[in-house]
Amino acid sequence: MKKKKFISLLCLIIIVILWGITPVIAKRAFDNYSPAMLVALRGLFSIIVLAIVINKKFKLVDKSYLICIPAGIFLACAYLFQFIGLNLTTPAKSTFLESFSCLAVPIFMFVVAKEKPTIVKVICCVLCVIGSFILIGNGFNFDFTFNAGDLWSAIGGIFYGIDIAFTKINAKNKNPIIYVFFQLCILTVVAFVYSICFENVMISYEFTNLLQVLFLGIACTALCWVLRTSAIKNVSAVTCAILMPLSAVISSVISILMNMEEFTYNLLVGGLVITLSIVIDGLYDAKGEKKNEQIEC
Repeated sequence: MKKKKFISLLCLIIIVILWGITPVIAKRAFDNYSPAMLVALRGLFSIIVLAIVINKKFKLVDKSYLICIPAGIFLACAYLFQFIGLNLTTPAKSTFLESFSCLAVPIFMFVVAKEKPTIVKVICCVLCVIGSFILIGNGFNFDFTFNAGDLWSAIGGIFYGIDIAFTKINAKNKNPIIYVFFQLCILTVVAFVYSICFENVMISYEFTNLLQVLFLGIACTALCWVLRTSAIKNVSAVTCAILMPLSAVISSVISILMNMEEFTYNLLVGGLVITLSIVIDGLYDAKGEKKNEQIEC
């Protein structure tokens, strides 16, 4: 059992690292791929791999998986806004501003499921907003430098939060990998349609450039989702809550080291406040899940 926990923890660390370097790789890939086309190709490669992993488990699919259609549209909006925003801002800002999912989840749960947010959730939302405003500030003189890329990244985070809440309500009895597979199928279709209809499509077939897209699709998407689904069964929710936000920190550090952006105190303080809000939110959810498990037992 200890060996399983250790391997699962190692898997989560790998996921955090891969999701941390994803924005940096994607930012570089924009030299050869338009944002929506990059999302589409990433999705295409990931669903091919997931289809191989699922294999015979496709026999579990029934009409209930039609719920993946709206879920996939929400996820597609999240990815498209995220990548379009990333193309116009820095990896650190884009990654941290995706934390607006913290704000979207309780609002969506309240509107759809009539689940009132707790005081802890409200505090986390407030911290997230404060951290975001510090992040986009120019010093601490309230001279904000909020550009279109920052806005799209934040909207992407909101859609990601909607997708999380929607999944929480509707996917309780679904196989998680199959559920993700169908979501990514919808995402891929939406991204291709958007790219062809609204983008000045840019695509490269050079081997080195395709390797970047393959890495994003296979390693940073398919592999991460499979590892996460397997690992989360053997690792506590508290551990997940603490580890997952570190991907944004990794993105920031790598981005600065590669001279893709400059270190500022706004980035440091804003990032810390946002990370704190995510960790508190995750720990609170973990405590609630543990309490529910004890009641069920």
